[in-house]
Amino acid sequence: MLCIMSRTILPVKLHEIIVATVDDIRLDGMGIVYVTSKYPLYIADAIPGEMLKIEVIQVDKFSGYAKIIERLTVSDQRQDSQRQYLIEAGTAPLVNLKYEAQLELKRQQVKRLFEAQNIEVVVDSTIGMANPTYYRNKTIVPVKWQNGHLTSGFYRRGTHELVPMTDYFVNDANIDQAIITVREVLENYQISAYDPDTQVGAIRYIMIRRGYYSHELMVVLVANDAQINHESAITQELRQNLPELKSLIFNYSPKKDYVLLSPNNRTLWGETAIKDTLLGYTFLIGPNSFYQVNPQTTEVLYDLAARKADLKTTDIVIDAYSGIGTIGITVAKQVRKVLGVEVVPGAVADAQLNMRMNHVDNAEYILADAPQQFKLWQEANLQPDVVFVDPPRRGLTNALIKATTDMAPDRIVYVSCNPVTLVRDASELVQQGYHIDGPVLPVDQFPQTSHVESITVFKKNS
Repeated sequence: MLCIMSRTILPVKLHEIIVATVDDIRLDGMGIVYVTSKYPLYIADAIPGEMLKIEVIQVDKFSGYAKIIERLTVSDQRQDSQRQYLIEAGTAPLVNLKYEAQLELKRQQVKRLFEAQNIEVVVDSTIGMANPTYYRNKTIVPVKWQNGHLTSGFYRRGTHELVPMTDYFVNDANIDQAIITVREVLENYQISAYDPDTQVGAIRYIMIRRGYYSHELMVVLVANDAQINHESAITQELRQNLPELKSLIFNYSPKKDYVLLSPNNRTLWGETAIKDTLLGYTFLIGPNSFYQVNPQTTEVLYDLAARKADLKTTDIVIDAYSGIGTIGITVAKQVRKVLGVEVVPGAVADAQLNMRMNHVDNAEYILADAPQQFKLWQEANLQPDVVFVDPPRRGLTNALIKATTDMAPDRIVYVSCNPVTLVRDASELVQQGYHIDGPVLPVDQFPQTSHVESITVFKKNS
């Protein structure tokens, strides 16, 4: 019996040259050209409405990638940022899109995702920044020996070639300068760097944190090896060359463990954490602490989340991803009781320290898996009024949604950093007896990138 294998015929061929108009920008900031209604080509630095001559550089059954040969028409939303290297590395994919257009793009992306799930909701205008540059209080950058020098920057999309950078455009400028200083000291001592091709070498990343208000600087050397040569000499030089340095940490994080930063920290000099303030409260921030990277809009975000929560002095509030206590501590004085739950031991220890440091006596931070803790609270007949959730990009688990809705709080305040998982979770929360109360509010925590934060309030159906 003759077996004929079906072969997928693609609508484009590798290296084919085509002329097309950009249809959209996807959630990672790449432009989209639909060759057919179901076959997209993705193109860096492409703005909707622009007509481009492009070359197809990668194809598979479902989609492809192309590069621009010539821009035949230019969008009136385009600006020349003079920073094409940020496009090449993919670290600031919207840097050539005018800022007002970035804000509207993010609003539309959130709106369309809700529409696709048939959830009727108003999406407010995105709240932006007065100066949408040099805002990040933390960065972690790879280093690699290239052309005889220790180089820092970001890898070109899909390659092991490091794009050298001195101006990252989104980091606090003092952080950019500190990266150069650390890199030059490591180069002077000929410290090896991890090479993704040979999979050997000592230093993987330089991580820098800087307090926006305190100006305290933390440097973390993230290494593939348990120690490096000349540690004491390097420590001494960094102390001399970085006047703001408060904390120098060595983080042993072998590449084989597939994590950026491990919990394995060794203090080379100074403190184990730095301090900064948020909405007038002081927080300890360690190398592994989750602390929002844009301190200016974080204050706006948390203030708006608290306002949209319609907090009352009689409320019992649960913070389901409490981290080092930032949300809970900043709302504690507005409510009767705050209960935080967090699965990372170091974060809970920090939250308890932060609570005492800020003289907050109506909060409690518990080390537990949130869904299990919610069940224990429910069995103890705890009735929360408000639950705050600020999950990672993967969103809420089904177990947490079930545990939350079983406790039946009046309001669930969802602070999201990923509109895709927000909308997925919103659909589930609606099925579980909640409705979206008021507009969804996008906040631009990450200017020049495709990411957007948002606040959505869910209210229990009466």
